[in-house]
Amino acid sequence: MELDTRTLLSSTAPSARIFAVSGLPGPFITIPSTEEAGLTASQIIDRTAPEDGPLLAEDKARVPYFVPCALKVAPFVGKTAERYPGQSGKQRSASHVTAGAWFAIDLDGITPEDKARILGRLVASEALFCAYSTYSHGKNPDEVRMRVLVFMDRALEPPQWADVWHVLNRVFFDGLADVATAKLSQQAGVWATHPEREGVAFRVMNRGALLSADALLALVPPKAERPQRARPKVSGAALTGRYADALAMIGADKFAPWMTGLSALKAAVLLGELPEDDAAGLWFAFSDSGSDAAKAHNDDKRYDPANLWESWEPTAAPAEGLAGKLFASARDAALSACRADVARVGHLTAEGLRAARYLAKYHPRAFDELTTEVQA
Repeated sequence: MELDTRTLLSSTAPSARIFAVSGLPGPFITIPSTEEAGLTASQIIDRTAPEDGPLLAEDKARVPYFVPCALKVAPFVGKTAERYPGQSGKQRSASHVTAGAWFAIDLDGITPEDKARILGRLVASEALFCAYSTYSHGKNPDEVRMRVLVFMDRALEPPQWADVWHVLNRVFFDGLADVATAKLSQQAGVWATHPEREGVAFRVMNRGALLSADALLALVPPKAERPQRARPKVSGAALTGRYADALAMIGADKFAPWMTGLSALKAAVLLGELPEDDAAGLWFAFSDSGSDAAKAHNDDKRYDPANLWESWEPTAAPAEGLAGKLFASARDAALSACRADVARVGHLTAEGLRAARYLAKYHPRAFDELTTEVQA
């Protein structure tokens, strides 16, 4: 039974002044230029996605960024420490974040159907939120790239905040959120777009209630109950083949299915269905099968396959569900390929035949239903 998300609402007034934000002049600057605390959620939204329209910028480097919390004074780290050796100050880093009460959650490369479903769920929850298109939205007409701001009734320390991020990803976002935004130190851009894409920029605002931090924390799985390794149900070779075939069916060209593949492979390791070396090999081969455009940002840690394999934890949903999502996605992709061929040319092309063989091998019921449908 699906969770009634209205049970996650707080009785705290949405006008509560409990939110903080640290502003950055651009994506490559780590020292904050502005810091504000004691803001309402509406004031946060006004600063990041004002209703009078997106910021127009021909260069993404000129877009202001922010982190959803205040920053503390601590020794500088990374390249900032190289510039200011031995010094301390406020910096955008995991070592400098403080407690956070709100989230800026990215969904990159989702479908219009995903967008409609997710926003519909958020509206039905009666929660206060603001969703807006990110700077890259509109580069690919069949993909949606958006950021969603959601707000709790109190701040949580970074570890609990990250746990709640995964709950939100599971409950509201179908596990499609960018894992990079599970870190308080991850920066996010304000509502902005290139002038040529102004016509496709969008903003959706829902003036609802704050979410209850305690209610969300209650949905965090206890560490001891998270999936443990178990014996494989069938031979490793057979399972490796099935995962490889499913990955090939969904493809690695779009971000959402790419992350579906990562989640499923990590889950397979947790379930004991694949040795870690085998799963990692499948992940790297799957990532390498993507188009040049899909791999264009692999030098960015957020999209680097090696970094994601080391850092990603499948905590957004039970491991069985993450593996099941891969196989369901592959089934649906195969069905879509077959139906598209029949509608377009009246017979199966080489791609359609590959999809039909996949269905016959792994989803015989779906294959039989498809055959009946085509013959009708």
